[in-house]
Order: sequence, then structure tokens, then C-alpha cells
Amino acid sequence: MRKIPIILPLFLASWCAFAQEGSGPMSLKQCLDYSLENNAALQKDRIGVEIANQSRREILGSLLPQLGASSQFTYNIQKTRFAMPNFINEMMPEPLRDPDAPKYMTVTMGMDLSANWGVALTQQIVNFSLFNAVGIANAAEEMAQMGRMADVDDVISKTATLFYNAQILEYSLGLFDESLAVMERTSGLMEANRELGIVRTVDADRIAVARTNLETEKQSLRQALEVQKNLLKLEMGFPMDQAIDIAPVDIDRIESMIFLECMPRFNVEEQLPFRIFRQQKEMLALQRKAAVAEVLPVLVFNANYSTNYMGDHFYGETYNHFPVSMLSVSLKFPIFTGMSKTAKVKKAGLELQKAEYDERMLVQSLTMGYNNARMQMDQNRSTICSQKRNKDLAQDVLRVTEANYNEGLANLSDVLNASSSLIQAQMNYINALSNSVKSYIDLKKADGTISEINK
Repeated sequence: MRKIPIILPLFLASWCAFAQEGSGPMSLKQCLDYSLENNAALQKDRIGVEIANQSRREILGSLLPQLGASSQFTYNIQKTRFAMPNFINEMMPEPLRDPDAPKYMTVTMGMDLSANWGVALTQQIVNFSLFNAVGIANAAEEMAQMGRMADVDDVISKTATLFYNAQILEYSLGLFDESLAVMERTSGLMEANRELGIVRTVDADRIAVARTNLETEKQSLRQALEVQKNLLKLEMGFPMDQAIDIAPVDIDRIESMIFLECMPRFNVEEQLPFRIFRQQKEMLALQRKAAVAEVLPVLVFNANYSTNYMGDHFYGETYNHFPVSMLSVSLKFPIFTGMSKTAKVKKAGLELQKAEYDERMLVQSLTMGYNNARMQMDQNRSTICSQKRNKDLAQDVLRVTEANYNEGLANLSDVLNASSSLIQAQMNYINALSNSVKSYIDLKKADGTISEINK
């Protein structure tokens, strides 16, 4: 009992630490882990894979012996009666025949009570359609698993894109704050000079207008950030009524990620869309085999055992019971099906031929997608370098222009132009950064390595 006061505070402290860690800004890895666990599409895919697994087990179960039992009890309230020629009167000797006997007589069949029970065993010996169905079920299960892998790649791609977009928008809001600080500083200088009569009122108004426009653009960016966060929550399966806080952007890490990304050797046969299509081709081949199997013989073994009970009572002289047992082997072989089966086999073969051309088109499409993503990546690398240099140059120009303005060597228009140029250069850099991240994600998806984006 003395340990409780010590253990309880330790437990509460560790729980609070865990809660604080969990409630902090989420990194890309945390967002991806959460998305892979809670995304609605992936949860449906898990069910789809399990459905395919159970379908395979269902078909496999059809190959095992099928054993069933049955029983029945019947009470004949009114027994069946038959009318037949009165052959009994005809069989009597002539002196004993009744000339007035009816031509037909009625006979009551059955007893008051009857019952039976039995068991039946069925075993498929040769059934090519069923054997082929097992292969189709296995291929369908593998296809469901690869489909889930494709959806995982899509979720990773979308989550990472939305995450980086939100990070870059937050970064751009910080740049706007810096620009507003410059405006505030310039506005302070204007007010001081206006009181001294050095600056005209219209010049101060120009600063106020520029600042208002900047604040309006900042508000638009803030709304765009909230939209991106809502889209991110939707993709992650995150509660929409809860706020999500993401880690601030690391520009150096993003730039190193973009510039240090090596171009992997592209192998189309390793790409998930190509593997899924190959699995679809295998399904088509199995469907053709299924069409062929429909014209092949089916051999089934059957065994039955039952016991029948009947009588006016289940005791006494009228009570009877007897067993019935049977073993059989049945063979079913189609002889003529109106050429429908032949047409079905030819149709399946044509579908398989059609898939060959689809495969060629898919290879070209995947290769083109990779080449385009790689070309776009190279172009964005060049663009981000030039825009970064342009942003740094605009900052230097504004700094020098402000210093010259304070010394009376530059006018207000020079400061406003330099400030506008800096804002434009910052926005161009942000756009280049956003485009570079997008092309990086597109390239990772095109070469099949999107799952390694956070490694």
C-alpha cells in the first residue's frame, strides 16, 4: 500500500509527458503513419483483401468431402388412395364371382406414421472447372493485395503533397509577416518625416494602401492554409472538428531532399501498375481455361446411408424399419452445346490477345510518365536555384534602398518598388519550392519508391 503514492505520480507524469508529445506538431512521418492507419479507403481495402481470402477458402472447401445429414417425420392424416381395375373379382372362380361387383376398386396406400434419417457424402474426383476456380481465387486475392498496395502509394503521395503544401503556406505567411514588418518600419519613418513636413500626405497614403494590400494577400494565404489542412485531415482520416498542428518547414532539408535525390534505374516490370496488369492478364488466361473446362468431363463420387421407419404405430405388428445404402460414381460429359462453349473459348482467347496490346500501351505510358517526371524535376531544380538567388538579391536591394532612403539618397518610390520586388521574389521562390516538392513526389511515385519518401 505504501508504494501507491510513489507509483501513481510516476504513472501520471509519464502519461502527461506522452499526452504532451502526442499533442505537439505532427511531422511527416506521424501524418503518414496516422493516414495509413485511419484512411477510409485503406480500411475498405483491408476488408476487400479479407473478402478475397474468404472467397478462396470457400472454393477450396468445395474440393473437400461434403457431408450432410437429414431426417424427416410424417403423420399421414389422410392416406393416398388409388383406383384400379377390380382384378380380384376377375381372378375368382366363375361360381364365386360377384356379378354386381364394381368395375374398379380403391386401395389405400401407406401407413399412419413414417420417419427416416440419413447421411450423404459427396466428393469431387475430377472437376476441371472447380480446380481452375481455385487458381482464379488465388489470383484474385493477390490482385486485391496489390490493389491495396497501389492505394497505399496514392495515400502516401496525397498525404505528403498536402503536408508539404501546408508547410510551405505557413512559411509564406512568415515571409508576409517580414514584409509587413518592413512596411511598418517604412510607415514609421513616413509618419516622422510627415510631421516634419518632409513627406507629403499622399506618400504616406501610398504606404498605407500597400500595407492593406499585403494584409489582404496574407489573409488569402491564411484561408488557403486552412483549406490545405482540412484536405490533409480528410486524407488522413483525422477528426475534422479537431485542429491539426504540423511541424514548421525545414527549407534546408527540403532543398537537400530535392537536390540530393538520385535518379534510380527505372525498371517498368517492377512498377506496381505493371504488376497489377500482369495479374489481370493471368486472370484472363485462367478465365480462358475455365471456358475450356466447361466442355471437359466431371466425375463425382456419392455415398448415401439412411434408415426408414413406418407403421400405424412405432411398435407392434405394423412397425417396420429397414436401412438403405448406396455408392455411386457419376460422370457428366457435354456432347453438343450449340457451339456456345466454343464461342466462349474463342472470346476468352481474343480478350487475352487484346490484353497484349494493352500491355504495350501501359509500358509506354509508365515510361513516358517517369521521363516526364524526371524532366520536370530537373527543370524545377534549375528554377528554384534561380528564384532563390533572385530572392536573396531582392533582400539586398531592399536593405540598400532603405539605407539610402534614410540618408536621403533614395525616394519613397524606390523603397516601395524594392519592397514590391522582394514580395514578388518571395512568392516566386515559394511557387518554385512548391512545384519542386510536387515534382519530387511525382518522381518518387513514377519510379515506385514513394513509400520511401520519409526514410
